[in-house]
Amino acid sequence: MLFLNPWLLLGLAGVLVPVVLHMMRRRSAKPLDWGAMRFLFDTVALRRRRMEWEDMLLMAARCLLVALLALAVARPFVPPDSAIPWLFVLPLALLGLAVFGASFVVSGTKWRWLTRGAAVFLLLMAGCLILIEHRLNLRRFQTSGGRDMALVIDASSSMTIRRAGGRTAFEEAVEEAVELVKEAPRGTAFTVILGGPAPEQMTGTPLTHRADVIEVLESLRPVGGLFRAHDALGVSLLNLSRGSHAGKEILVFTDGQRLGWRLESPSAWTSFGKALEGMPRPPKLVMRTLPPPASLRNLAVSSLTLSRELVGTDREVAIRVTVENTGTEAVTPEPLEVTAGGRALEPVGLGQLAPGQRETVEFRHRFEEPGPAVVEARLEAADDLAADDRRQLVVSVRERLPVLLVDGNAAGGFFERAAGFTALALAPSAALLRGEDAGDSHLMAPRVVAGPDVASVGDFDAFGVVVLADVARLPEGTARRLASFAAGGGGLLILAGLRAEADFYNLWSGPDGEVAPLWVGGFEVDDEGLFPAPQTFAHESLALFKDERESDLGEATLTGCRRTERVKRGGSVAARLSNGEPLLAARNYGRGRIMMATAGFDARSGNLPTRRSFVPMVHELVSWLAGAGEVSLNVEAGWRPAVALPGGGGLRGRYYRNRGKSARRGIAMERIDPMPHFDWGEEAPAGGMNRENFRVEWQGQLVPPAEGRYTFEAEVDGGLEMKVAGRTVLVDRRDSLVRKPVTLEAGVPVPVSVDYQHRGGRAYLRLFWNPPGGRREPVPAKVLIPVLRDGEAEVAAEGKATDPRGAPRRTRLTVGRRGRLLEVDGAAVPGLYELEVPGRLRGEVEEFARSKVPLVVRRDPEESRLTSLGEEDRELIRNEIDLVQASSLDDVVAILTGRGFGHELWKFLAVTAFLLLLVEAALARWISKSRRAAEDVKVEFEDRGGPGLETIERMRRLRRAG
Repeated sequence: MLFLNPWLLLGLAGVLVPVVLHMMRRRSAKPLDWGAMRFLFDTVALRRRRMEWEDMLLMAARCLLVALLALAVARPFVPPDSAIPWLFVLPLALLGLAVFGASFVVSGTKWRWLTRGAAVFLLLMAGCLILIEHRLNLRRFQTSGGRDMALVIDASSSMTIRRAGGRTAFEEAVEEAVELVKEAPRGTAFTVILGGPAPEQMTGTPLTHRADVIEVLESLRPVGGLFRAHDALGVSLLNLSRGSHAGKEILVFTDGQRLGWRLESPSAWTSFGKALEGMPRPPKLVMRTLPPPASLRNLAVSSLTLSRELVGTDREVAIRVTVENTGTEAVTPEPLEVTAGGRALEPVGLGQLAPGQRETVEFRHRFEEPGPAVVEARLEAADDLAADDRRQLVVSVRERLPVLLVDGNAAGGFFERAAGFTALALAPSAALLRGEDAGDSHLMAPRVVAGPDVASVGDFDAFGVVVLADVARLPEGTARRLASFAAGGGGLLILAGLRAEADFYNLWSGPDGEVAPLWVGGFEVDDEGLFPAPQTFAHESLALFKDERESDLGEATLTGCRRTERVKRGGSVAARLSNGEPLLAARNYGRGRIMMATAGFDARSGNLPTRRSFVPMVHELVSWLAGAGEVSLNVEAGWRPAVALPGGGGLRGRYYRNRGKSARRGIAMERIDPMPHFDWGEEAPAGGMNRENFRVEWQGQLVPPAEGRYTFEAEVDGGLEMKVAGRTVLVDRRDSLVRKPVTLEAGVPVPVSVDYQHRGGRAYLRLFWNPPGGRREPVPAKVLIPVLRDGEAEVAAEGKATDPRGAPRRTRLTVGRRGRLLEVDGAAVPGLYELEVPGRLRGEVEEFARSKVPLVVRRDPEESRLTSLGEEDRELIRNEIDLVQASSLDDVVAILTGRGFGHELWKFLAVTAFLLLLVEAALARWISKSRRAAEDVKVEFEDRGGPGLETIERMRRLRRAG
């Protein structure tokens, strides 16, 4: 406990006033030694003790009354997170003053000095505690010298809610920050950080010129999305470390929402605390909270999903929109509007939604054109938070999904084959029965090949999903290529029927380890038949079939299944049979997905293909397997929202003006090239270079998609040398081409370099390879990773974008340790973006076939629920950094100027003084009445006729007279 007006504590000397008055009264009543009254001492002894206790209480009350008034004027306050409880200090001081005043009423000399000693001890204890608090406060809030302060402004969506007075919390935060900069003492340097989904550093090193800081603050605008406070604090520490002052402080203006503080991860705060230990003087964290109003009117579009992951132009898809009331008042919105692919659907009314209520509405729509399409849900509710009244989703609509079915039992009629029913389920077409293509009216485009012919399939990447229907085993090279296909983002469905060889599938490995998710044994026939158990359907692709009232899969009968020993690492059981054995198991494999069935989907394995739910089940399984290979145009909010692209990206090329080793110092340029496949003709490769006698070196890594022997070839005019894994595999000097094969391991990067020297004439270079089991083709850019300078990602191409606010942004195609990314510069504003696609991506990525594509930065639905920080949350933060809660701008200014601040107690003292005044008046009146009643007690004296009686009567008359 400290004091805002410590000099006014001199008013405590007023406690001596009732003491002095008491002493003066005692002196005015002179004692009279009258022998005739001595016999009355025994009669009034008890009454005198009672009068002494009454005087002590009255003196203590009067001293406390004066002390309370003096303390209230001195304005005591409790500093934030005070180490010494005021409920201990204040009663200690008041008790000491009360005992000190009462000691002057005590009659006994010994007890009088003991009482005064106790009072002095209590007062000294209280004074020492106040001095300790003062020292701690000075040490905590240093006021001498300069300081560096990081101003963190919460720019999240919830900060746009209007508070009392009609202004938003963000507007008030900026105004208070400006006022703080104006009132800050000299020597304070400021850095400004805009907090949102990613912290944005608005200033470099801390600035001391106040006009510059104010200009930056006044230019701030809300970002939207959540406030990643933990990340903003990390950026603040980095900025403060660049300052020159010893004192460091972080001031956060926020509405106090819990989301974004990473309180669910104590280890993150432990790491933050360790970072503070490396600073000479750890900073304080001052939190100025501007909470939203207690009464809130808000509806939010909290979810927008589709009924299936793979969407085509062949049939309708269900669009599900969830609306939630996250406020405190019931709201009746306008009808919910949804647009899909630019087409407005029929609005649906929701009615009144009570607080906490949520409603899900389903729309159905068929997309007519392939490519990225935007689905948007809009809600007009006239509520307090408009940012969550709409939600967007980018849907990659596909016209075709090529599916390769490898039939392990191709003999016999169509319905006797292992892949017959599965192919027909994917594309119900009579053309398949004749061995022809299914036509253009189906999303799934199945192609059936016999098991022995699978080695002739050139490139598995031409398919989205491969189905092995009761295939006994695969050739070694084909198995490697198929595993690499799955690891690269493809889908693989294994139907382990009667013909499948358990040893092959159990030992099959690829770039991401073992392929099959289960260890399987022999095929066991069950005479009574086995049945799928819908209650065990745990996989997302089987969610539609768990309800036995809607699905008849539980009525299917299987003649038997594979024994299973155990689930492999990374695998999980998706569905079980009636005997408890797994029916389906799944796993993620690299960037792709794999699913395995322990029985075939054919007539030999039972009547499963005759069930009504068989066709949608096959579609759901294939759709899930194909979903991993797509490029997602819906990304999380963060700094530089990015779309992850398949492939490695190419090699780093260094272009030299002249050829020859001595000319390597004259680099004309460096860039990331997709692959060494160029035809410059008679022109120079780039500006500032010669048209002849130049040199180009490409360096990077090659990631083999399959294990085996690789042979490289080239069409080139000039000198060429290529090295892979440290071995020279291709040399072309004076039109003499030498090729040397090299054996590589699947998924293991190896260094690669290409050295090209042009002498004269037409300049061109086309590089090819023959992968294991494949045919001659250009080396794809997706297997190449460039050498990175200083470990940083390289920019391979640039473009433009428009963010949800209509502001222009720059895009960058980068290649680095995280693979290829198409990044949007700047902090992520949640909502819909429009990206211009770099030319080199249009032929590589299906989703980027158009010149412009949409991108959605997702909004976290928790932003709308407005969960505030609790005391336990603050305690977790205090464990790592000194946290100070500032309830007003005056408190923040007090930190900078050295004035005391905290929770003031003067109102409490004033109320207590008023109540004590009433108690003192009542006590004084009670004592007065008690003593007047005692004066009326009659004392009878025996009349013996002597002169003494007359004298006594005369004195009594004189006393009554006045």
